[in-house]
Amino acid sequence: MTTIELRNKVIGKINQIDDELVLAEIYKLLDDNFVDTETYQLSDSHNRAIEVSLNQIKNGEYLTNEEANLEIKKWLNK
Repeated sequence: MTTIELRNKVIGKINQIDDELVLAEIYKLLDDNFVDTETYQLSDSHNRAIEVSLNQIKNGEYLTNEEANLEIKKWLNK
């Protein structure tokens, strides 16, 4: 089957769908495949926050997943 034939079959199937949720899911699937090529520009404050975070990681100032989960459990039990 050629690309054109496959495209036409897909379009035909989509044209038969009346379920809005199914169409929304198909749209999301198709939309995700066409990634925007525009580069997102971070603000100065975002860049500073990232730099601070990277330094904290470098200095060992972070929690592992397990440690974070324990902290959450403690917090929820208060």
